[in-house]
Amino acid sequence: MTLYTRRFVLAGVASLALAASAGLGWAQQGKRIGFMIWNTSVPFYSNLIKTAKETAEKNGLKLDLQSGNGDLATQISIVQQFIAQQVDMILIAPSDPKGIVPVIRQATAANIPVMAVNTKADISTGAKVVTYVGVDDFVFGQRQGDLVVKAVGENGKIAYILGKLGTSAQLDREAGLMDTLKKHPGIVVVEKQAADWDNSKALAITQDFLSKYPQGAVNAIVDQGPEGVNGANFAVGAGRTDVKFIMGDYPLDVRNAIIKGTVYGTVDQDPAPQGKVAIEDAILSFAGKGDQIPSPNHYLDLPTITKENVEKYPAAWGG
Repeated sequence: MTLYTRRFVLAGVASLALAASAGLGWAQQGKRIGFMIWNTSVPFYSNLIKTAKETAEKNGLKLDLQSGNGDLATQISIVQQFIAQQVDMILIAPSDPKGIVPVIRQATAANIPVMAVNTKADISTGAKVVTYVGVDDFVFGQRQGDLVVKAVGENGKIAYILGKLGTSAQLDREAGLMDTLKKHPGIVVVEKQAADWDNSKALAITQDFLSKYPQGAVNAIVDQGPEGVNGANFAVGAGRTDVKFIMGDYPLDVRNAIIKGTVYGTVDQDPAPQGKVAIEDAILSFAGKGDQIPSPNHYLDLPTITKENVEKYPAAWGG
């Protein structure tokens, strides 16, 4: 072996060792991932999208990210396009956990693995996913319930603003909240309306609640998402300091409202790690290390934020 050849071989071994030290090698290089998010215009997704793209680029992956525009038929069509393109993996954040199942089965039949991110797919019917990357929304709802108890005590009336009806987040958060409240029978939900994770709808619903329920008739308004923060600010301006506001998620405007005291507290679901971890789990799968991926759920942290600890937590997005 010549000196040049020996150096070349040694350099190659060093490169492989460096790759091995990362634990993944080059298995992901050039792999194509299709990522369908049910509605990318929802502000929550901005940092999730950013970290997914950054992590994919850093690791030599080709990421095709598409918005389902809030329409199930569009979501299905996008996933079918990914199948036709024979991508190496499909990531989905569906709006309808049951409605997305048939196209998951199509992907499985085409030998393309599917991973759910942020919103779940219904795997109870036999649909196969690598895992679900996100938070446990049932626990999210339970923690909102804990905040309600801290805010109003053992007796109170609450109004409830729901997210997009039928999404796994909406269903599981409501189930979790009710699971906590059943242990506190003196707390009653007087009304609930869906705002579809939309700021203007949440404000209109809050104004409606405040109009229907005068001083003392409702003790707290709980929003499954962060959209109700504008309603909380409106309530203070209208002199309705009798109503406590509890949010879900932790953008900058919610953080500022907690600091000011217009919002009592929230549950912090940080979107950025979800995008990063989803791509990292895809890389593990490509490297034949799927057994290292938590399954069927890869749950991430869910801290509760109130005025007591808000200074310790930067906003999850916004600014």
